[in-house]
Amino acid sequence: MEPTEELRRTNRGEALLIKTALGMKRVLWSIPRDASKPAEPHPALARRLCSPPVLRCAAPPMSTDLSDDSLASSGVTPTIHGRGVERLDAVVDLVHALARPRPITDLLDEAPRRVAAVFRSDVCSLYLREGDGLVMRGNVGFTTSALGEVRLNVGEGLVGMAVECLRPVSADIAPDHARFRPFSMLGEERFPAFLAVPVPGPHGAAGALVVQRRSDTYSERDIELLMALAGAIAPLLERARIVASDQSPSAHPRTTGTRRVTVPGRSVVVGRALGILSAVQRPSTRSPAGDAKVSARDQTKALERAMQTCDATLESHAREAHRRGIEAGFLTLSRSILDDARLRERTLELARGRGLGQALAQVAREATRSARITDVPLLTERAMEMSELCDALRMLLTQEAAPAVPKGAVWVGDTVTVFELLLAARTHPGALVLSGPVGVGRVRALVELIGVPTVCEASGIYNWASDGDVALVDGDHGLVRVNPSRRERDEARVERSEPAEG
Repeated sequence: MEPTEELRRTNRGEALLIKTALGMKRVLWSIPRDASKPAEPHPALARRLCSPPVLRCAAPPMSTDLSDDSLASSGVTPTIHGRGVERLDAVVDLVHALARPRPITDLLDEAPRRVAAVFRSDVCSLYLREGDGLVMRGNVGFTTSALGEVRLNVGEGLVGMAVECLRPVSADIAPDHARFRPFSMLGEERFPAFLAVPVPGPHGAAGALVVQRRSDTYSERDIELLMALAGAIAPLLERARIVASDQSPSAHPRTTGTRRVTVPGRSVVVGRALGILSAVQRPSTRSPAGDAKVSARDQTKALERAMQTCDATLESHAREAHRRGIEAGFLTLSRSILDDARLRERTLELARGRGLGQALAQVAREATRSARITDVPLLTERAMEMSELCDALRMLLTQEAAPAVPKGAVWVGDTVTVFELLLAARTHPGALVLSGPVGVGRVRALVELIGVPTVCEASGIYNWASDGDVALVDGDHGLVRVNPSRRERDEARVERSEPAEG
């Protein structure tokens, strides 16, 4: 800014007093004694004059009560786009929802529903990138059983094409396209209009966002808008830290505090549960101190009580399986083994001088050895069942399982057997996380009878979690959140308490 007052010079003086345009400071100019030489400013003033001016003034407060007349007189005619335009309202609501921090499980439910409303679509799906594949984790419009079950490789189908190319992919009649990948459980031919866009991530695509509807192809404006919304979803997926089953923790180095990741799997039993991770341990083969000194009569009574408890639990589960239409014929075999007098007699015979715990462990070993020698499938199945029952009886007799597996814990294991079924009746787990698969036979029946939220094929749980960690098991989407945030924990507790309050 140029000074507003004329600079006054004198031939006799050693300095010159000037006032700046704002009148804020006094600066000295060095004046040479020889008037023929030009005056040089003080170094501090030279730096100031070479710098662009900065004006500081208090902005007048904005009034929210301006009338239309005052706006018109100022030449400004803004338009406030209030509610009432369906698409705009849906976009604004979606953006506000995505701006709030939320658990990944809530995002998988809410984002597809809101995106479908924006595009007036019958279907919206959110696929997550898990290793080299894509898994449908969020959806509205298809059956809930598709979550975690619809899986594609990168490049497979139209969705995989969008992720591979990192570009939007659309089709007027998707089922007629050569790259279309159908799934019988979805019935996608009902919704031929198709649009898929990649959800950007730090290293390629983090997933895909897909909309489908019965008619009306998607326009260029639709494609642009869906791509922008996918960008708004991307940071939430990044914070969730979805880890592949074969990923090592070294790929996600711990910075400070507790490692927080999401381990993917497959949903078996829906629902959500929060609890402490605990590996299910079998009871020790050693008998507790003093067990060998118990009289034969007391040993007989204790064994009878334990057998009756197991039989009553199995009978209750058999009735429940019949009521729900679950195929659980194997429970009949378990009950027949408990009713076999030879099991009682051999156990009590071996218990003399060693105790019931060691005796039951020896009975299980003898049955397994006999089955291995004969190599008869029926005997092998019976031997395995007897081994599980002997472990359950030892658990009841020695009382070891109660402190080792706390009530309400999230059980972690490879699979479930009759032992876990009987143990669950005693310690009531909050959820199950299994590293192995659950097919349509025995294991699925056991899981359904235990009846808590269950995620299987979560093999990455062993890489990312340990006993004592807290886990949020999401059986709805097939995810296990290890060490969830405080907000996620609070929401899970509120959700768990709501049915009790109702």
